[in-house]
Amino acid sequence: MKKILIITNNLEGRDGWSRVSLDFSEELKRQGNEILYLTSKEIGEPSKYFSNPLSPFFAAKIIEKAVSGFSPDVIHFMVEPYALCLPFLKTGGAKVFLTVHGTYSVIPALFGFSFRKAILSYLSKKYLNRLDGIVAVSNYTKNHLLKYYPDLRDKVRVITNGIDLKKHKPIDYDQKQKNQIKKVLFVGEVKKRKGILEAMEALNYYRKEFSDNFIYDIVGKAREEDEYRKDILRKAKEYGLENKVFFRGEASDESLEDYYLRSDLLLMTSLNTGNYFEGFGLVFLEAAAKGTPGIGSRDSGCQEAILDGKTGYLAEWRDPKDIAEKMDLILNKNAIQPKICVEWAKQNDISIKAKELINLYE
Repeated sequence: MKKILIITNNLEGRDGWSRVSLDFSEELKRQGNEILYLTSKEIGEPSKYFSNPLSPFFAAKIIEKAVSGFSPDVIHFMVEPYALCLPFLKTGGAKVFLTVHGTYSVIPALFGFSFRKAILSYLSKKYLNRLDGIVAVSNYTKNHLLKYYPDLRDKVRVITNGIDLKKHKPIDYDQKQKNQIKKVLFVGEVKKRKGILEAMEALNYYRKEFSDNFIYDIVGKAREEDEYRKDILRKAKEYGLENKVFFRGEASDESLEDYYLRSDLLLMTSLNTGNYFEGFGLVFLEAAAKGTPGIGSRDSGCQEAILDGKTGYLAEWRDPKDIAEKMDLILNKNAIQPKICVEWAKQNDISIKAKELINLYE
């Protein structure tokens, strides 16, 4: 048994950081380890670490109090910006690990030349040198990190994200129903990097060349005043898709399971632009557990969440024709079998991934 201090933004499971933190830590507890959490309630939102250079220093003092009282064997930063605390942190002899996900895996690269970037660059080099190990959620993320810090190669271990099959119960593959009106699904926060406008281009192409028989459900946080949401609605009107595109809002875990089960395709054409990219794409595994195939962006971490040609397809997010043709294969030609999707999800159970993590700690 190990005592593990998990440092993350929250445990609500509504974003990538918190979902990975929650699933891993709950499984680590099931396997007999003792967990203590520190979240944004105690140490502030991750974004503050970029705007206020003193935030990491003050947060380190709060973490030190937790370390003193808990005496962890392991301190694991599950959210990259929080690791900026490490240069100021007395760890009490605990081993220290960091999970790098995607866009924030190389923090200084996100900022142009500035005094702030100089500070972040200095702190990043300091904390990277102090880490005992780095967990990359995909080989794509690992390679991105090593482009900037090649001397970290021996510290980095790829442990891809896993799915908690106790929550996302896999179906018997023959239970999968085919809908008369095909249901295309997006799950995630509605923001530019998720490529929803690019998906709209593909849906328009698909409607013209293949079929008009579909709806597009957008499930996730989407503020009505957000310009990106308005852009999506304008694009829907331009293409005559007003009656096919639906913002469903945030969903409970139970409702989300139902969306996955009743959908024919999960479509997430995340943008891959420089330092902004999809590190993995856990939603593809969640959908696969319900026998639902996915289409994700090529040359991103999605290529490790989807078995191309078996549990879905990888496509070029800039190419609506490429995406639409792969939609046709899934929706009209039944090219992807639910059985293989479900088996893929089982191969990525969080219990397997947690054991890999414990092996890394040791």
